[in-house]
Amino acid sequence: MRSRTATRRHGIVARGEEWSATGGIRPLRYVPDDGVLVALESGETPPPSWREMTAGEKLSPLLDEGGKAWVVEFHPDVDPGEARAVILDAGMQLAEHPDLLRGHLLALGTTELAARLASWDEVAYVFPASEELVAGKLVTACGGPLTQYGPVGQYVSQIGDGWDGPGNHPVTLAYVLERLTPKLPAETLKTAFERALAEWSRAAQIQFYSGTNPRAPRTLNVLFAAGEHGDGYPFDGPGGVLAHTFYPAPPNPEPLAGDLHFDEDEQWQGVVPDFYSVALHELGHALGLGHSDRPGSVMYPYYRKLEKLTAEDVAALQRIYAPRRQEPEGTTPASATPVTPASPVPPSGKDAAPPVLTILSPPSTNFFTTASTIILRGVARDNVGVAEVSWSTADGTQGVAVGTDQWVTPPIPLMVGANSITIRARDAAGNKVWKTLTITRR
Repeated sequence: MRSRTATRRHGIVARGEEWSATGGIRPLRYVPDDGVLVALESGETPPPSWREMTAGEKLSPLLDEGGKAWVVEFHPDVDPGEARAVILDAGMQLAEHPDLLRGHLLALGTTELAARLASWDEVAYVFPASEELVAGKLVTACGGPLTQYGPVGQYVSQIGDGWDGPGNHPVTLAYVLERLTPKLPAETLKTAFERALAEWSRAAQIQFYSGTNPRAPRTLNVLFAAGEHGDGYPFDGPGGVLAHTFYPAPPNPEPLAGDLHFDEDEQWQGVVPDFYSVALHELGHALGLGHSDRPGSVMYPYYRKLEKLTAEDVAALQRIYAPRRQEPEGTTPASATPVTPASPVPPSGKDAAPPVLTILSPPSTNFFTTASTIILRGVARDNVGVAEVSWSTADGTQGVAVGTDQWVTPPIPLMVGANSITIRARDAAGNKVWKTLTITRR
């Protein structure tokens, strides 16, 4: 590939276990799956299993739709002056914009010229610029989704298989609002976040419930923090990065996987983008989505005022999770805090049919955990109505779940070793059904 400097080669895709064992190699970006982009000094020979990114991998699929304004992403270690020179050497014009992400430049030129940029070693990716960027309007960039190997480039549209594993399946996740900001009323913030949860749940079979342990597996922990806050990615103060989010496990380890962090130093009230818009975007990362190349989509890397997902966002999510049947406009899928339904009407005749009980979380009747408590969640159905869902343990601890048709237990204490927990559902006629789980605390 063409390069303005002969001292370094970029865009080499290395296997994770190999680059970490190779001295002097600095990773640039994470690449699915279990790989990283690295830069090699001139004269270094990579192992046979490593490969170089092709020009085609550096071009957005939307390039074929035409356009005259492009965002060019450069590899993180490319000098800004060199990056600007590449744009000019490629025969394109530079358009200045003060709000671009570090490593992004705005280039004007034909589709053919944009495609030629991919032949430059320093270039990581080329994708369409939004109208706001072209018009020079104020924009705010997403700092990017994170992995344990570092940030993810624009060319990564999806990380891993999501929380449901390979294939398209339903999934149940907890969320905890661990640390809020005084700049927004707590109820306003909670309502906005649950509205964002419901929007993603409308597109796929993802059920969210309010958890209690922010460190529990499969939990999206939400917190506001300033500066250094313990995850290795300090915030940069007012007017910079608004938030960052960690992808699901894998590739990220628990308990950090899926956590959403917001910069306490930002204004958050009476500003654009508002908290809901930022949370809606960041939740996409928490579910496994990268940035979209399509301007106007929720997952485009520059935030905007948002109301709902676009067709692009829905399609991206449904590539990972089981699609949900489209709900009528104005309805909200059951996704966040469980709601207790109205009391069932007793049957007019003799009712001998017990309820149907399904446990959604944990995903199996033999489950292993290191946590000291566990929250069980599921659904119950009956020909008339479920009156109560209760739980009990082998040592005599018991209680009633919140909700019936959709139910969730409070945190149930676990002893070290095997714990037997029984869930019972009872209808208005007194018919019962039960299921028993074995939860082993390591």
